[in-house]
Amino acid sequence: MDLKMTITLSSLKVKNFRSCADVELSLSRFTALVGYNNSGKSNIISAITWLLKKYSLTEQDFFDISQPVEIEAIFSDIDQLDIDLLPENQRRQVEPYIECKKIRARRVQLRPYARPAEIKFEIFDSHQSEWRNNPAGIDAALSVLFPDPISIGAMEDAAEDATKAKTTTTIGKLLAEFTRSIQSGHADEINGHLQKVSDRLASSGQHRIRELSIIDQQINEKLQDVFPGVSIKLHFDVPTVADLIKAGTIKVAEGGGRERDITFFGHGTQRSIQMTLIRHLAEVKRGDVLGGTTLLLIDEPELYMHPFAIEQVRSALKKLSNDRYQVIFSTHSAQMIEASDAQNTLHVRKNDAGKTMLRKRLKDAIDIVVPNAVHQIEHLFSLSNSSQFLFSDSVLVTEGKTEKKLLPHIFQSVKGRTFGQMKIALIALDGVGNLNKTIAILRGMDLPAKAIVDLDYAFRGAIDEGILLATDTDISALKKQLERMESRLELNLDSATRLPVKGVQGSAAKGFELLAADAASAAHIERLHAKLRLHNIWLWTKGSFEPHLGIRNKTEHAWAEYMNTVSTHGFEKACSGDPKTMGVLDWICGK
Repeated sequence: MDLKMTITLSSLKVKNFRSCADVELSLSRFTALVGYNNSGKSNIISAITWLLKKYSLTEQDFFDISQPVEIEAIFSDIDQLDIDLLPENQRRQVEPYIECKKIRARRVQLRPYARPAEIKFEIFDSHQSEWRNNPAGIDAALSVLFPDPISIGAMEDAAEDATKAKTTTTIGKLLAEFTRSIQSGHADEINGHLQKVSDRLASSGQHRIRELSIIDQQINEKLQDVFPGVSIKLHFDVPTVADLIKAGTIKVAEGGGRERDITFFGHGTQRSIQMTLIRHLAEVKRGDVLGGTTLLLIDEPELYMHPFAIEQVRSALKKLSNDRYQVIFSTHSAQMIEASDAQNTLHVRKNDAGKTMLRKRLKDAIDIVVPNAVHQIEHLFSLSNSSQFLFSDSVLVTEGKTEKKLLPHIFQSVKGRTFGQMKIALIALDGVGNLNKTIAILRGMDLPAKAIVDLDYAFRGAIDEGILLATDTDISALKKQLERMESRLELNLDSATRLPVKGVQGSAAKGFELLAADAASAAHIERLHAKLRLHNIWLWTKGSFEPHLGIRNKTEHAWAEYMNTVSTHGFEKACSGDPKTMGVLDWICGK
């Protein structure tokens, strides 16, 4: 029977749990949490763990000890095939609370250090519009569809984890996943051997070791002096197959040498082993349809790993998310997020009050800003391929390749800090058509965004978006100047738009540079520059970036030559003290 469980923890509301005073988030099958250290990513993962696996929270787990901790979730995509896999009694418990393939549940602890019996698990009864406290043991029934999660902490000691003989540990759980076939396929064979051992050690064994009987006799002779008629027999329980599996661990060998405990190896090796087990799980479980959806909750899977290994781990986790696993992880690495996953990535941050907050997802911001589905895909592709913005606090959007190539180098040379150190992401677009929508999407995500544009933007994008009026006096004056320049055969204008096009002067961009170089244009362009700055848009007053730098061509050779000049002689000499080039650096920093 070819069934596939697709149940998903689709949304979460966290109240009063650690730094998550009031957080609401949407989750996909493969969800990355990004944000700076101490923003609350690990707290969100811990909140999910507590929801699915009850334990008593301490005072440190309460943001406000006078208020309860409450974590509410929606489990989605529960179809009839999933329900039919449940035993009859659990099916009856679950079915009344499923509406539109969803179950809404929450766990509540009123005070720190509460007894387990005081921790409530509640299901929302949509028919009565009320919360019901664990009706008919639905907590246990739901756990069949959504078993205990497998959690791997960022700084967790893999050595300690590996040497514990418990299936509650990370490696123990993974070993249990790997060895299910051993338990089912070889149980009779192994139990036969264990029975022979039991027959030698158990008190009722038919072939009990003779020395045990001698010891029994010696002890019983002394016991008769105190309690006549009472006797004892030494007894040794023999483990079952399940007990042996639970006690499983791993041994590590290096270079073909002797096997040693994992404690003898560094954190990098330990972490690599954990992640390799995850990768193997992705392979052996491909297409596995038994059981419910298991959550994999991982803090920083890339920790201690080199770039190539990170790629492999990401691929393994993605495979698992396409099977019966839902993967939620925190990360500081853009390598862990493919372009297709950027739309569902959660950007975690803290506000000034120390509360964890979430920016709107890229997917949600695009849905709001760009209603057209085809254009949504275009903007999603453009932004998701610049996924560095997910790790920033602000974004600088540019149109040109020269800005992308040179601006980071110039900024670091002058300011002594990189864009990354300033938590600024640089996104370069291929033309003005995407710029306004891109800025709107980023701001829709609550990401402050600025843009650097060429002069042609003032005549096109700024007017299309209503930032400038088509009747703006400076725009009108510059258009008249273009007409005069065309009459002098200095450039060519499009017959419809009356804006520069490719012609005797070269490209259309060159035509705008010629307009900017005309003395009669200077005052009008400066005023446009000031108007656009009010909208966090920087207009190059010489037409584009290159004339400000004194660069003639947009080529790799020209860019390399300029960077060498900056490195050798300093930026001020390289740009000849151009005030706009110096000014844009302060503007980027918010001055």
